[in-house]
This record gives sequence, C-alpha cells and structure tokens, in this order.
Amino acid sequence: MSTAAITTATKRTPVFFISHGGPNLLENQDKPGHFYNWFGNYLKNELKPKAIVIISAHWQGQGNDGVFVETSEKPKLIYDFFNFPRRYYEMKWDHKGSPAIADQVVDLLNKSGIKASGVKHGNDHGVWVPLMRAMKSNPDIPVIEVSTFEHEDMEMHTKMGEALAPLRDENIVIIGSGSAVHNLSTLWSYGDKPSPKFVHDFDKDMENIACRFTAKERNSLANQLDKHASFRKCHPTAEHLVPFHVALGAAGSDKGKKLLQDYYSTLSWGSYAFGLPEDTTLPTYDGSQAKF
Repeated sequence: MSTAAITTATKRTPVFFISHGGPNLLENQDKPGHFYNWFGNYLKNELKPKAIVIISAHWQGQGNDGVFVETSEKPKLIYDFFNFPRRYYEMKWDHKGSPAIADQVVDLLNKSGIKASGVKHGNDHGVWVPLMRAMKSNPDIPVIEVSTFEHEDMEMHTKMGEALAPLRDENIVIIGSGSAVHNLSTLWSYGDKPSPKFVHDFDKDMENIACRFTAKERNSLANQLDKHASFRKCHPTAEHLVPFHVALGAAGSDKGKKLLQDYYSTLSWGSYAFGLPEDTTLPTYDGSQAKF
C-alpha cells in the first residue's frame, strides 16, 4: 500500500506499543528479531512517516506533571545497560532528531496542561535499540524521544497520549516503547524454564484490553491494570508499562492488533498496533520464523 493510500484510507498514522528488550535484540533472530524486521520494513517502505515520536520507559520526567522532550538535531546514543559484551557499547546508529518537531511536541503537551520542557538528553536504549534493529540506518526519518512522567499514574499517561494524538494527522508515528511484562528481579529464577502463569495471565489481560475494546472503555480498563492480581509480579515498577497507556491515549477509537507474542522468563515481548489499515500484511510466525 502506498503512503497516499494509507493517508486516504485511515487519515491518521497508526500508533504502536513495542516491547524493546536489551541491546542483544540487535542480534536476535528469533520471533522478536523477525517482528522487528517486519516493523522496519513497514515503517520505511509503507508508512514513510514525516517523523517518529517515541515515548521511552528509560527516561522519566520531573515533578508531578512534568515531562521532557529531546530537542537535539543529532541526539547522542546513551548506553544505559550493564554487563553486556563490549561491542554493544561501541554501536553507532545513523539517525537524526528534529528541533522543530520537538518544539511542536512541547507545545501540544503544554497546551493540554502537561508541563513539557525541551532538553538535549540523547536517545536511551529504549529508543535506539529497537529502532536500530528495525532500521539499521535511518538518516531520513527524524526521531523525537519523549519521557514518561516521574510517577506511575496511568490516567495521566493516557492523557499524555491523547495530547499527542494530533501528530497522527501530520503523518507522524507515535510509539510507546516499554515491555508488556518486565520483572528483571526474577528473570534468572525462571531462566530457560517456561514463563510462569502470572506472566501469561497479565499478558493476556493486556491483549484483551488492547484488542477487544476501544476509546474511553479501553482507557478505563487499562488505567486499572495497577489493581491486577499479578501487577507487581509483572511490573515491580511501572515505567515499562506506562508507555502502553500513552499509546492507548493516542490511539483513541482505533482498533488494536497484537503483532508479537513471545516470552522469556518474566519478560513478555507483547507488541501492538492501533489503527492499521485492514489490508496491512501482518507478520505471521511459523516456529521462530516470521513470514511477511
């Protein structure tokens, strides 16, 4: 489908929530790696967006109602991960920011009552690792990183997404980058064993919320995930979950589709799209292989 066809059919770009993983994603050839192959192809060759605005789990704002927006022309890469092989700390990625679009993001958030400040921060691994895995080189599509709030208030993160939604009318893609389930404290307790039931339970309920409901009803259910019986087992802290809420807020009444389901210990790779055109070719998986 051409860009013109996408614009005509949907009038708005899709919204995504992705589970981003660590820097070893860059060499992943299993289901997550195949998903990111599809994702990069879709972004570069189908959507061809004016820009990507991505909300990262690895950057928090300041105060009760403040967030940050990266405003650099050429954001530096932040290697905010530990105990990985040296080669990951030497990775380079051809990419750029956009001060003008960053200023637009700041303006939208401030007009909605969210105190947004532009800063020259750089791109953490919640941004550059998944996008580099998807697009090895990205010199043409500006990437603007936005922080979450400092707190875990899910409703405020949903409202943040609602404030960003008008960007979709300008062929700008909004991505929430986190993890559907993210508990590193128990990661090695389960190791290569099957993921425990509480991981599957929480992941399935996220899927039901994302794909069976829309608009205010979906947001209301998502904003109650902190009351889920398995919430703290799956998210000891919620910074990897709230980018999901930003994505839902930006998605509005658009239907959700699950693009990736995979697990490792107490991590879930659950990833979603909202507002995809009906004739979009989705990734399908045969064992560890993806077919496009």
